[in-house]
Amino acid sequence: MRSYGKKAMLAGIFFMALNASVSAASVTVTGQGGSERSALHQAMRQAIEQQVGVMVDSRSYVQNYRLIQDRIYSQADGYIRSYEVLASDNKNGIYTVTIRADVQDQKIQAALGTYAQKKAVVGANMQDPRIGIVAADPEGARYADLENLVMKGLSEQGFTRLVDVDQLDAAGSRRLASAVFSGDAALQKSLASRFPVDYLVIVHVNKAVGSMADYVDIPGFEKLKRADVTLSVRMFNVNTGEVLYAGVFTGRSQRRGPHALQEAISQASEEIPDAVGKAALGKAANPEQHLQLIVTSNQLGSIHEATAYLQELAGVSNVYVRDASFGNMTIDLDFLGTAHDFAVLLENQHIKVLEMGSEYVKI
Repeated sequence: MRSYGKKAMLAGIFFMALNASVSAASVTVTGQGGSERSALHQAMRQAIEQQVGVMVDSRSYVQNYRLIQDRIYSQADGYIRSYEVLASDNKNGIYTVTIRADVQDQKIQAALGTYAQKKAVVGANMQDPRIGIVAADPEGARYADLENLVMKGLSEQGFTRLVDVDQLDAAGSRRLASAVFSGDAALQKSLASRFPVDYLVIVHVNKAVGSMADYVDIPGFEKLKRADVTLSVRMFNVNTGEVLYAGVFTGRSQRRGPHALQEAISQASEEIPDAVGKAALGKAANPEQHLQLIVTSNQLGSIHEATAYLQELAGVSNVYVRDASFGNMTIDLDFLGTAHDFAVLLENQHIKVLEMGSEYVKI
């Protein structure tokens, strides 16, 4: 059975980084070494290791903080604001040093919350998913600048597999956006399945221009338009339809003229990259993922038997049978790992896996 300690550790790092605060901690530790200097350095490392353990263990998912990269511990003195030697001893060539160290929490938090750590979280808990972004209005017109903004927000949070969906035509964009925001899950899944992605971010651009030129043909009025824009954003899993993020952003141009619409869009989109990026990373940070299991041909027996069986599997919790018909079942469950991890776990139980996708397994 696979160990999930590393996934949990990475999740704890993320939560800790998001909630960083300016603080310092005083700890008393002891180090040993072949010289007084090496004993002192070991004591400093112990101080850092102890404080990292406190910081990470305060987030309930972490079980083994020793898996944190050695690069932090190897530079332990850089994270110590000051220290006081309380005792020093040498017995049989073994030096023992006890210090009281003032550990810089904020600096540790910054080091652990780097881009590399974020990317590690995304890889460990979401398997570096493929994400597509579509920004379109009701007429199917695409907004490349808006799509690029969302890509930038996701990229900064460690998501690197951003898929180009430019092959989606205007009609497809319009139908997909309409399906997403109308709640037509079947059509949404059908349209989204055209693309090799695990998640889609849809930005629905609703625009309104307030001037007489919208209603009557009066020469010169087209330059007096002031634009209002509403950007409705939704990020969802294409396999399960589960929504990771939903938000609405509005903007209004200050000036009137041919660039009013772009100005309104720019104003409305200012907070979108950060909101979408952090929401996606927030999901990645939780090692317990929502998975959908499709059971065919009575593979797990009755509803009661299937529920009981799954609840006994390591890492599985909150098993819900959503529907059952003619030996087929759709089951939602929480699992401490990815769909791939769950599929491997089932195969180790001699269950044949027919399909697997992001947060989705079929047996």
